[in-house]
Amino acid sequence: MKSIVPYTKNIEFTSKIAEICSISLEHELNLGASDIEGTFIVSGEYKSHEVSINKEPFNYKLPFTLEITEDIIKESIDFEITDFTYEILKDQILKVNIEFCVTAVEKEHIEEATIEEIPKIEETRNDDELENSRNFEQEEIKESVIEEINNLFPSEDENSKNPENEEKAEQEERIDVDSQNIIMNSIEENSSEFATYQIHIVSSNDSVESICAMYQTDVETLKSYNSIEAINVGDKIIIPCLDE
Repeated sequence: MKSIVPYTKNIEFTSKIAEICSISLEHELNLGASDIEGTFIVSGEYKSHEVSINKEPFNYKLPFTLEITEDIIKESIDFEITDFTYEILKDQILKVNIEFCVTAVEKEHIEEATIEEIPKIEETRNDDELENSRNFEQEEIKESVIEEINNLFPSEDENSKNPENEEKAEQEERIDVDSQNIIMNSIEENSSEFATYQIHIVSSNDSVESICAMYQTDVETLKSYNSIEAINVGDKIIIPCLDE
């Protein structure tokens, strides 16, 4: 905020003013709760007669008050005199014209509910409205979950409509066939030790060690059935299990 304020005052002297020899302007400020109380101090010397060599001093205090609003940060207020002129009226009145500038930072307006207002807002909603709101939120969550599941595992009808889904389905089918072939070959080669085989799909938190711990097996056994130098999310790991 920036405001230019004009101030004019007529100072009546006790004697005639023939000439202003020197003049100065000072100010004092006192910041109140809702206003600025200040004083302009006009001082100098003057002659009461044109031919006189004597100079007489003068000093006058001119009070003023400037209101401030609550939107202003008081600590940021800056006061500056921008212009000062004078003239002699009727040989005994000194008219002073003062212009000053007041600048300050305004507070930001943020509308928000207070802690006391929040319970009042909640109380206006009856039990039926709260129950309907909870049911609506639960239905939204349920629909969101179903949608995610459908995206991950599309139905056969959707696969038939979308060429990309058909391609993915064919790839998954080929992977399943390849996995079955590997399992069958492994069974033939190691039929004396293992009779049950499981397929583990790698998730984001899986590691070779965690998979071994999960199925109570060891790294060497996994290596004999899989390429596990680097496993990625979605990889299928063959887990041979001992026949009990």
